Formats: sequence, C-alpha cells, structure tokens
Amino acid sequence: MPDPSPLELIHLSDEEQSISLRVMGGMSFSGTDQYDVLHAEIVVSTGFVSGRVELCLNAYDLDSWAEVLNSVVAGRKATWLESGRSPRITIDPTEETGSGCTEVSVCDVTSSQVRITVPIATQPDWDGHRQLLAAVRNRFQLER
Repeated sequence: MPDPSPLELIHLSDEEQSISLRVMGGMSFSGTDQYDVLHAEIVVSTGFVSGRVELCLNAYDLDSWAEVLNSVVAGRKATWLESGRSPRITIDPTEETGSGCTEVSVCDVTSSQVRITVPIATQPDWDGHRQLLAAVRNRFQLER
C-alpha cells in the first residue's frame, strides 16, 4: 500500500517564516504503474501572511529542480517552474541579496497574480534538498 503522507520537496525556513512544497500524491492517467504527474502544494507561512497554492509536477519539473539546486549551491539566483502553467518559485541566495538572507519568491502566475518574497535568515541546507528530491523520486516513479 502506498504511503499516503505528504512528502516535502522544498523546505526553506528560519525561526519566523517558511516556504515549503509538499507532494501530496501521484496521479496516473496512462494505466501504468508509474505516475504521470504529482499533486503538490506550495505553503507560505510568515507572521504577516500565510497561504497555499496547488500545482502539478512532472518528471521534467523534478529534473529542472535538480538544476535549480545546482545554481543556488553555486550562489546564483534561479527560477523554477517558468512554464507559465504553475506557480513560479525564485530563489536568490544570500550572496546575491545584500540583506544577508536567502530570498524566496512565489508568484501565482496562473491565477491570482500574487507574488510574495520571504527572506529566510537561516542558510538553507541544499544537500538536504537533494535528499528530499531523491526521496520524492524514490516514492513516486514518474512516467517520462
């Protein structure tokens, strides 16, 4: 029986605020034992504003997330999910911002057009995010 609990792909937080992306489950339309898309949600939580937005991810999106991780580890700003079919996430590492914080922006380009930028004071564990990606890929086998 598949594990029904959500699995985090992204978790960026400090003592006051966080942005996470949780994979809620997989959906198969092709009739195979692999998933075609993953049902997920982005959750933003700060003392000022909180919200969530749903999205679907495919195998290409996970490959693209791995590329984003490579960019931010190298200290470069990177944007993920730029296709226009889902919310977009931009990560600006500490070295780039001047504020001493990693700035993470979520833009709901498909619906509300709302954009929020959250400064994360704690340096993210990018290697830990690679492990989260591996865990998502292991649990949810995606059709290519």
